[in-house]
Amino acid sequence: MLPLRFLSKRLAAAATLSLLLLSGCGGNASNENTPVADGDNSRETWLNNYTAAVWEIERQRQATYRVLAENVPDTEQAALAEVRCNQPDTIRGFSRTLRQEIVNYCDRVAEMIQAENLTVEEFNQIRDRLDEDPILNNQVMEQLARLQEPDRTEN
Repeated sequence: MLPLRFLSKRLAAAATLSLLLLSGCGGNASNENTPVADGDNSRETWLNNYTAAVWEIERQRQATYRVLAENVPDTEQAALAEVRCNQPDTIRGFSRTLRQEIVNYCDRVAEMIQAENLTVEEFNQIRDRLDEDPILNNQVMEQLARLQEPDRTEN
């Protein structure tokens, strides 16, 4: 079993990678009942929704990455790390099967975001605020650490 602090650092790094992968994912997805990322009254709600979405996305990213990594030659691993859901050109050069897996992943991510009552645009706005707001970033990391605690007993 890995110590929590190691898992937290690993999760934070992986979450950062997955957030890069998510930029613009899902295109025009929207949900009329979503909280506005800039509203102070709903800050706790959208923060919880965002963190839950990141947690679910990271789990999906890990599973998808394992499948993709097994099927991508070592010489193309760097290209796999550059894939972005909002940049279709980043999947050029991969086989049709791998491209389809990446597209499916991006679609599932958009659905996960919407399931947490956020639009992809709101999710990306919050992600962008993490770079500007160290307090918000710490709150997300603390919530992610709490979310991973139940999984520690499963390993």
